[in-house]
Amino acid sequence: MTDLASYIVIRRTYENFKNELSMCDNVKELKLKIQKFLSFLSSFDFEIETKLKEFASKQKEIAKKLLLIINIRYVIIFIYKYIINKLLSELINLINVVLRELNYGGF
Repeated sequence: MTDLASYIVIRRTYENFKNELSMCDNVKELKLKIQKFLSFLSSFDFEIETKLKEFASKQKEIAKKLLLIINIRYVIIFIYKYIINKLLSELINLINVVLRELNYGGF
């Protein structure tokens, strides 16, 4: 009976996490939900059968990758902005060169 009860609890918990993760619209909230999910997976890791353990292992791997991406998103955004600003600046400088040449009849 305890196996059936454990199965029902695990199933309901998975359903709750699925709903919570799919409804997250805030990055901070998503990060907390993923951390909570990882904690859940770690809490019953030693009690599960082999097939479910493989899925749990893959879920942990993906959840950890998600957390990594969430944590480095600011670095990615900074690099993106830096590249965009640099290219935009170069483009504007080249446009200025063409305008100067057109003003002085250099072409």
